[in-house]
Amino acid sequence: MKLNGLFIVALVFVTGIAHAQSSKKKIKVEAPVAAPVLASQGTETAGTNTAVVEKDKPVRNNFGVTWYFIGGQTLSNQTDQLSSFDVFDSYLSFNYKISEDFKISARPAFGYALQGTTNVGKETNDRSRVRDFSFVAGFSNLFQESLPASMSYKLAPRLYLPTSDGSKEEGMIARLRMEQSLRWAFGQYSDVTFYAKPAYYFQRTTTYLNSSGKIRTSKLADSEHGAELSYSLSKMFAVKPALNFIESWSNSSSANNQATFRSSALDYRIGLEIRAIKDLSFTLGLQREQDLLAKKDDEMSYSLLTGGTLF
Repeated sequence: MKLNGLFIVALVFVTGIAHAQSSKKKIKVEAPVAAPVLASQGTETAGTNTAVVEKDKPVRNNFGVTWYFIGGQTLSNQTDQLSSFDVFDSYLSFNYKISEDFKISARPAFGYALQGTTNVGKETNDRSRVRDFSFVAGFSNLFQESLPASMSYKLAPRLYLPTSDGSKEEGMIARLRMEQSLRWAFGQYSDVTFYAKPAYYFQRTTTYLNSSGKIRTSKLADSEHGAELSYSLSKMFAVKPALNFIESWSNSSSANNQATFRSSALDYRIGLEIRAIKDLSFTLGLQREQDLLAKKDDEMSYSLLTGGTLF
């Protein structure tokens, strides 16, 4: 099972590269011997034969670097106060475009939290942490011949490696996440996006000892899926309501008397996107998370999401 999952990722990368190579454009230039031809045009003549010159379509700006940052504060259920500001997901993305519809990326990720209280009311100091490094193969404009012109489908298999302390403690080998989205554009700047992000964990064991010495079951799978509307008020501002389902499952262990743990939550979100310049945007958000299994109270949180292109 572990080798099969890693083989699938390798196959996706190889298939994308082969597709990119087969889609390169060719240019035909016919030059009779009597016609004057400039050397800079790259044609050849021999008697009255027709010369065929093949040129790869030039690809510019193949390499680029983008960044992503999201942090926020949660209203603690125990102290009724805001927790410290926590950057819980951020990364640099080093991207290489193989074709117009296929690129590969490497993403080192990190997090940072300011001094204050956690969302469960515990005091904490400033702290930084390394998160799981990932590789991404991004396919865009899939099934374009079958979809309406206003719709586009993307698929991005993402392979995570255990570089964070939590993943190392749990014994994770890798995590494979299939990120996919279907976008429908309408108006001048508005769109609706439906997405699904199922993931599977490759683990060394089904249980492990955490830092407190307690037996815990390792993660088996999780999924994030939902829909988001981006309704533009102008070229610079957009309102973004969204519904997001988050589910997760753990392994079980009869030897350690540990059953499968499952969580299921629904997020209601509303955000205001500010498109400052072409390659930089901010989204201020308000979110309420409801536990669908009624294991804990609802949580309210505030977030700041920003991202852009370095070059």
